[in-house]
Amino acid sequence: MNKLKYILGLLLIPAVYACKKDTPDAPTFNVVTSKAEYNLADSVEFQMSGYADVIGFYSGEAGKEYRYRNRLESDQGKMHLNIQTQVLYGTQANNLSLLYSTDFDNIYSVDGISKATWKDITNRFTLSTAAAGAVGTAVTSADVDLSDLPISGKPIFFAFKWVGQASTTAALGGRTWRVPAFNLTNKTASGTSTIATVTSASWLAIDVKNTANKWTIQSTTPFLYFAPNSTLTESEDWAVSKALFPNKVSPDVSVNIKAYTDRMKNYKYKFSKAGVYTVTFIAKNGLNGNVKEVVKELTVTIK
Repeated sequence: MNKLKYILGLLLIPAVYACKKDTPDAPTFNVVTSKAEYNLADSVEFQMSGYADVIGFYSGEAGKEYRYRNRLESDQGKMHLNIQTQVLYGTQANNLSLLYSTDFDNIYSVDGISKATWKDITNRFTLSTAAAGAVGTAVTSADVDLSDLPISGKPIFFAFKWVGQASTTAALGGRTWRVPAFNLTNKTASGTSTIATVTSASWLAIDVKNTANKWTIQSTTPFLYFAPNSTLTESEDWAVSKALFPNKVSPDVSVNIKAYTDRMKNYKYKFSKAGVYTVTFIAKNGLNGNVKEVVKELTVTIK
């Protein structure tokens, strides 16, 4: 008899394990509103029914949209740049140029910059001017649209390049250039965000010719400048920015409105602006590392 019980027990073990659930049930969650249009002063009450372990909420406002939950880049903005320059002393023309590259490989050396493709965009900006030997005024350029420069999936680098010809005296040599401002921004319909400034672009100096000369990068104004110590021999020096990602954005994330231990209840939300919003709820059930999800979308008009 005992032997029979043992055998029956062995036969029942697989059946017991087969009854254990490896995946959760799908959420029975649903959500509705009492009407489709609300006044701006109103709070919208979302009436929730059924069940879900956790619920996430996207209001549909800018930065809170379900459709952008996986977005890492955006082509909705335009990259703009304005710079401020000041030229002093010396006599040589065209010492300073502004360039960019999208294939620089982050090797800040003479060999590294020579292997990259650099394009000159100096003529898009208004630079400071001064008579020979004089001190020019600081000139701020217009805000220039550079949205034609970025390439999707690639960083962009900027560089200030100073080139001086050999001269017989310092007075006939290359000029001092100061760059007190470098404001790179991304402009969208919803506003302007900063990509880099003269102090956050992390400039690194690269000496190509004439080790007596080098760009100065400091934490006080004029922040970035080139003052040649030797103008009697030919000189070439670069200041190159860090990798910049003008199209990079953070994915939109939901607001958690129900945790596993919370009971189901209605949710109220007040919109800050009039408009038509696609509101999204993400309801999830989880079990043993497995997840089942239900997505519910509503269109709400705020007047």
